[in-house]
Amino acid sequence: MELVWRPLTSADIAEVSALYNAAEAVDDTGELLSEEDFTESFGRVDLLVGSLGAVADSRLVAYGLLAPRDQPVGAHRLRLDGLVHPAFRRRGIGQSLVQKLTALARELHTRRHPDLPLVVTAMVESRAAGHVALVEGLGFTADRHFHELEVALGESLAQVPTPAGYEVVPFSAARTEEVRQVCNAAFARHWGSTDRSPQEWAASFTDSARFVPASSFLALYEGAVVGFVLARHYPVVEEMTGVRELWIGDVGTLEKHRGRGVASGLLSWTLVQGAAAGFQRAGLSVDSANSDGALGVYERAGFGVVRTWVDYGLPVDCQG
Repeated sequence: MELVWRPLTSADIAEVSALYNAAEAVDDTGELLSEEDFTESFGRVDLLVGSLGAVADSRLVAYGLLAPRDQPVGAHRLRLDGLVHPAFRRRGIGQSLVQKLTALARELHTRRHPDLPLVVTAMVESRAAGHVALVEGLGFTADRHFHELEVALGESLAQVPTPAGYEVVPFSAARTEEVRQVCNAAFARHWGSTDRSPQEWAASFTDSARFVPASSFLALYEGAVVGFVLARHYPVVEEMTGVRELWIGDVGTLEKHRGRGVASGLLSWTLVQGAAAGFQRAGLSVDSANSDGALGVYERAGFGVVRTWVDYGLPVDCQG
């Protein structure tokens, strides 16, 4: 089988989405994405230098995307995303895809962040034995584990009170820049976290069709934002599972306000309001080694682990 490797274009979105869903039907990672989701992803990538497709007999059989960060600190952890169609696996295509994406990553990194070390990364669902074997065989090591948690939203939800002196208010577009800065400060010491630029923030939230402002809430202290729960909704999850899910994208509290029940009260309020808005389930992801006790906050709110993702990393020499 002869493969032609080329950059992706927006004309490939429908075929990439179909390939992804064919793979998900086999892999069962729980990560459901639609054409609209890929349209957003493509919009955040310089496709000419940050994407790759493998074509056989005019059919796309594999794809890859690079997700660089605007303001990395310490090291540039550049994520490789991609898949091989199930019908074309075990032919060495996955290995070639990762190697070619790594070469592209080296070029992209050298242009943007030449003074930092480069680490290419891949997020792998822990039960995906083939994917695990692929990245480990290429020298990637498991750097971090992230638990994906879910909770059913129903009448049994207990309302945790907001601590005295704090106020919970809906997200407001007028506070966008304030929330971005608070978010960056809250995550400053988190492993792998980097400041989101205004452009990255807009792409993830205010400009994203997946962001749900009406189900996102802020904690105020003396009128200033000190905590946040920012939510998303992916219609494809409801279409494919019949469950309307509220995805809790970001939860955080400024360091000086931690340990007072701010996050618990804010999350509880969000879940109760989400249930009232017709959401049947909430989901989120948390670093298993989070030092701020986030996992305990979520478990006390009723969340339980449903799967685990592994963040694999491979240092890349950019001097040669």
